Amino acid sequence: MNPGYAHSIELDPADHEEPTWDLRQPGARRRFDRRARMILTVAAVAALLANAGAAWAYWHFNGPDRGRLAAAAGVEIALTATSDPGRTLAPGEVGNLTVTVTNQHPVPVHITSILPADGPVVADDLRREAGCSDPRVVLTEAEFPVSWEVPRNTIGAFILPKALTMRAGGQAACQGATFTVPVRAQAVSPEQ
Repeated sequence: MNPGYAHSIELDPADHEEPTWDLRQPGARRRFDRRARMILTVAAVAALLANAGAAWAYWHFNGPDRGRLAAAAGVEIALTATSDPGRTLAPGEVGNLTVTVTNQHPVPVHITSILPADGPVVADDLRREAGCSDPRVVLTEAEFPVSWEVPRNTIGAFILPKALTMRAGGQAACQGATFTVPVRAQAVSPEQ
């Protein structure tokens, strides 16, 4: 080789590719028909709504202030209360009340009191069919202070001793019944 000359390299056309561009003619562009555009629009809106709903649910249940907000405000929970079926009421007697609490929240709930709720006390089906329309069963207190902890997403059952009484003059058909009593709770969710 001569030091004064530049070297050149020749490539075999099989060793490399030339860049190619897809050339389009102005009228050759593919368009979606009306039905395809409608399907794509509906799919895009559905995806947008699903993502927005998922984001809202995540923020609502897992947001950074969730524990503090629940602690500051009351918490709605589902309650059912029944008289003790093992020790039925008679006029002038008192009995226990079993309160079942359903905590559907992702945080624990602390119940601070049980109070009467709107609605009638109702006897079981058998006694109602026998004529028990006015059981004359009432709560013994206007408010029952309690300190019940119900873990997140669970059901708890608690007993309020001597919480019910049957007033004198009740119907004979009501004696021996199991009663469903409307109650409500004051509850808070402790900070996490």
